[in-house]
Amino acid sequence: MVTTFHEAGYREYGKKCLNTFLEKWPEDVELIVYAEDVDVEETAPNLTVLDHTAVLPKLIEFRNRFGSHPFANGFSPLGDGKFDFLWDAIRFTNKVFAVTDAIRRTKGVADQLIWLDADTITHSPVPSSFLDKLAPRETQLATYLNRKNYPECGWVGYNLNHEFIDEFARRFDEIYLSGEFLEIQESHDSYIFWKIVQDMEREGLATFYFIGDSTTVGHVFINSELGAYLDHLKGPRKAMGQSQARDLKVKRKESWWKNTGS
Repeated sequence: MVTTFHEAGYREYGKKCLNTFLEKWPEDVELIVYAEDVDVEETAPNLTVLDHTAVLPKLIEFRNRFGSHPFANGFSPLGDGKFDFLWDAIRFTNKVFAVTDAIRRTKGVADQLIWLDADTITHSPVPSSFLDKLAPRETQLATYLNRKNYPECGWVGYNLNHEFIDEFARRFDEIYLSGEFLEIQESHDSYIFWKIVQDMEREGLATFYFIGDSTTVGHVFINSELGAYLDHLKGPRKAMGQSQARDLKVKRKESWWKNTGS
């Protein structure tokens, strides 16, 4: 598994992500953390912490090239002068370059690499059989949470044995490094991921395993199979410490969900 966070994120939610991972995931699953300017206090045999400034040269190259570009920093190219995360590529490329680096590091060592957003809590023990069930196989390059619009990329499982996994990583890097992201409708990682998925499907290079809901645009993560073990604290849910009852569109039987607020 791989994730990333900065100092403030580590204090606000990253520690909970790490501690619940270490407590409730199988011990043979390794977690790789790309830490930005933060000393991670947790230690474990299956926890590897990397200094993202030292190990992600493509991220540094991207920041040097586009760090002052307004349309890479959340300012809308629509000309209204408003900030919107849809165009905050500088923020989201921390994730992109961590994913592509982790793909290259773990290919040949593991069969599956799971990206998990660091604002995710594991509330119930995760069985190995569950991870095996969700693992993409054969022509499936990745497992992801599909929605009515672009995917929810809080969880993405990558098939490290896929013949075009390196090509996927190359495209993810290059869309940002080349500046192509400035010509795409939205530039956050989920939208760019979706573009690559669509292109690779159309070209016949890969298929994908969907675990979301093509009829919704809401909080699809906790309403999928993942909700039985995980809670994704998107946006204001971080301060609340839990997703809310109104977020649930399916009935959940796990004890974690019995005390959700309205």
